[in-house]
Amino acid sequence: MFLTLPGPSALSAFRNRRLLAELQTRAPAVTAVSAGFVHLVELERPLTAEERERLVLILDYGQPARPGAGGQQCLVVPRLGTLSPWSSKATDIARHCRLDAVRRIERGILYTLEAAGGPLSGATLVALQALLHDRMTQTVLDPAEAEAVFRHRPPAPLATV
Repeated sequence: MFLTLPGPSALSAFRNRRLLAELQTRAPAVTAVSAGFVHLVELERPLTAEERERLVLILDYGQPARPGAGGQQCLVVPRLGTLSPWSSKATDIARHCRLDAVRRIERGILYTLEAAGGPLSGATLVALQALLHDRMTQTVLDPAEAEAVFRHRPPAPLATV
């Protein structure tokens, strides 16, 4: 089971303007972009009210993100199958705060792209997503697929090259 908690804004006003300008060079129809951190929490069991309150306090470290007015969303997370340094530290902190039900905490960025004239085409959206993430260390997901971050895969067999 997992839990999703909103986090602070992922972009300063300056970086937001710069990203919007860069996106508009590839898709002039883009009128706005917003980005906020999202905390994905893998749980062993449901949290009590007191535990949830403690977890929310731990993950409160900035101004809350203002969600986009609408538009298309994509979630940028660490590459699937990896454990980010941020996740290791956040999970350790949660455990030191007696949140034993927390298996892992991961952080992603939820981008909302707004465009004039309706939704962006699939090819355009893919081109814009390339500007939103580092394909070597990150993966882009639909927000409904967030649980994929916690899918446990068996290790691949050893191969000799």
